[in-house]
Amino acid sequence: MVVEEQKKRALERLRIRGADEEVEAILEKINSLDGFFTTSSCSGRIVLICLPEIGAKREARFIGKWHRQVKKGEVLEAMSDATPPIKGEIWLIAQSPIVHVACGSLDKATALLRIAVESGFKYSGIKAITKDNEKVMVEMMSTERMDVPLGKDDEMFCSEAYLDFILSKANFMLERGKDKLKRFHYGSNELD
Repeated sequence: MVVEEQKKRALERLRIRGADEEVEAILEKINSLDGFFTTSSCSGRIVLICLPEIGAKREARFIGKWHRQVKKGEVLEAMSDATPPIKGEIWLIAQSPIVHVACGSLDKATALLRIAVESGFKYSGIKAITKDNEKVMVEMMSTERMDVPLGKDDEMFCSEAYLDFILSKANFMLERGKDKLKRFHYGSNELD
């Protein structure tokens, strides 16, 4: 029972590392079901990141990270407090919730995907299937995402009014994603 051993290890990692508060109940629900376990998750977040250039993900440096709505003052403070000083492109990114679930069969994965899509997680899909179909990895993800360049090398290129606008959209997307998590949690009762 390789899958049962994997589930045990995944649950131990979750116990040690914890989870975002808004996704905790969903993880508990999924992990309590026979034939399902979560491998990673995020309830959605807004990040301020520094990149040497687009695509240099490995060299990225987080300047600020919030799993809740964020205010302009917090973003500006995170930029001014960045150590070492910011060298590179400054991006504000809003990301939707994401949950990775190992399912014990293709039928279980299909049932999970149906509920995810009906809950608004339109970018959900199967990421991998083991050769023996013993484990099917599902990624639940929504459409809310925004990547906006704000400046470079400690210099903001946008006005404060535009930053207010960007943050209002990022905060809206974050809350919209969290509403979809609530719908999924309610719909997940069908997996019992």
